[in-house]
Amino acid sequence: MSSTDPAAPARLWPAGTDPAAWVRSWTAAFVPQNLVQPILPGWTFNINSNNSSAPQTEAEVVQRHSYGRQLGRIADALAVLLAAAPAKVREDESVQKFVELKADIDAVKRDAAAARVRRLGADLDLLKKADPDEYRRLRQALLRTLDAA
Repeated sequence: MSSTDPAAPARLWPAGTDPAAWVRSWTAAFVPQNLVQPILPGWTFNINSNNSSAPQTEAEVVQRHSYGRQLGRIADALAVLLAAAPAKVREDESVQKFVELKADIDAVKRDAAAARVRRLGADLDLLKKADPDEYRRLRQALLRTLDAA
């Protein structure tokens, strides 16, 4: 049957084209080929069809929950499980390395939080001089928040 024959079945892709290649070409039009999400300054993770079987799904997950947040929650859950594990497990070298890593990460988070609070203090000092009314308003809001905590 010729392609002009009205009884010929409709083709889903051009004649002589590899169906898998044809599907990939259409997928490329609708799926991002590259997603860059900064984790730390100077660091990026790229999600593309070469390193993910579902790059669009992975991109959506990363938009909602960064890699850092995902790893942090996994580490928190693992720490709880390890705390309840038998001593033999807790004494394992790989477990000890994980515990040290988690303690270091927790220290970095505490130091970063302290730095943000120090920055807040400096910003409040600036406002106190530059805009006393705004300083008083924010001071009261901060005190209410601290009293509620």
